Amino acid sequence: MDINHTNDTAQLKVESSEISSRKLIIIISLILFTSLVIIYQSKSPTTLEVQKNHIFIHPQSYSKANCLSVSKTSAIICQWYFLNYTPSAWETVWFTNIEQLQNSVCETLANVDNLNKTVLAVERVVELQKFGRNHIESDKQIADKLLSRMFYRQECIDPKTKVSFQGAEVSQLIEPLIGLLRDPLTICDRISSVPVTGYEGAEIQSKRFFLLSIAAPFYNHSSPNTSKNSIENSLEPDKHNMNILPWMYQRSKLNLLDPELDIYTSKGQNIFIDLGSAYFDGWTGANGAASGRWFYEHYRRFGTKFDRILAYEFTALNAKTAWNQLPADVFPVYTLLNVPCAATGKFSPWVMLKEIAKPHDHVVIKLDIDTPEIEIPLMSQLLNDSSIYSLVDEVFFEHHVHVKEMNRYWVTRQGQLKDTYVLFTKLRELGVRMHSWP
Repeated sequence: MDINHTNDTAQLKVESSEISSRKLIIIISLILFTSLVIIYQSKSPTTLEVQKNHIFIHPQSYSKANCLSVSKTSAIICQWYFLNYTPSAWETVWFTNIEQLQNSVCETLANVDNLNKTVLAVERVVELQKFGRNHIESDKQIADKLLSRMFYRQECIDPKTKVSFQGAEVSQLIEPLIGLLRDPLTICDRISSVPVTGYEGAEIQSKRFFLLSIAAPFYNHSSPNTSKNSIENSLEPDKHNMNILPWMYQRSKLNLLDPELDIYTSKGQNIFIDLGSAYFDGWTGANGAASGRWFYEHYRRFGTKFDRILAYEFTALNAKTAWNQLPADVFPVYTLLNVPCAATGKFSPWVMLKEIAKPHDHVVIKLDIDTPEIEIPLMSQLLNDSSIYSLVDEVFFEHHVHVKEMNRYWVTRQGQLKDTYVLFTKLRELGVRMHSWP
């Protein structure tokens, strides 16, 4: 027997066995790695996630519903755009017939059909103003069909290829434009069939019928397979903005491909401009006019703080009284301009707005100075100048017009009730959440 040949054969077998073992280890390792990748991908988020002011989507997944946070170098940019304003059927009836109803608003509100709708709508808005959109144990959601809607759509774009596509679509509720465009259970005579609770807080300057963006529910229309609850749970706003949803501080106001804008570090401000502010706590004996306090408390209720407040007031204020009324967290951000605002020049609020506001800020305006010769030009500028309305998200305005129910309250008046309906509708159609200040 050739001993050397036998040893060589045995060595070859050992080496062959070692090679097979190594191959087996490599194959097992590949299988384990592939399994881990599959498990990881299966657990990757598939619902909308907000990061700062934008929602990002992975380049390998162009699904319109699945938006994921990815690295800055590989991000596809998504942004919310205002789509349209859709009035409720109830509002449409009022808008269509307002010229005929001009002299019989209270009588029309008192008829059975309108009265039932009024009570339902007021109860729903009051509930939302108190608890916000996340109050799910509500038996009043049936009233949502009476409310109007602002629609928003998410558009995405690949910065490298410039290829764009449509993302999610939502609608957010807003109170309908009906009656005198204010709390419909105020001003008119009280009706005995309305529950006593329906008139709680229904004073002349009632602010119960405002549906603020921070409290208003929204509905998902992007996919029949995606429920409202699932999209709401995944669409958590930026921590700084709390309950201000992304379409309320984007709204087509940013150029997605602007190289000068670092969308990953931009931090928007919440700005409130109060035109006709009075004292923060209102005039003595007229707390209903305390707009500063009202906005502060209602936004704070939903975890939102104003980063800057500009207060214009024509009447001379006692400086010590004015500053002593401010809460400690308002004092550093409050600017009092104890001068009348103007339609032109440096005292125009729009001049100041353009200086301090950026496209990714959330801006709230209240206008009530009882001076039509200034108010009307200001509102006209807001309506017709995109450099102004593109910066504004929510507006509250008391429009003094000729209507018999308000003649005893409004000394200065211009136009008819129809003019208010048209003005407010046009601004809502531009994406501005327009409300009638009492």
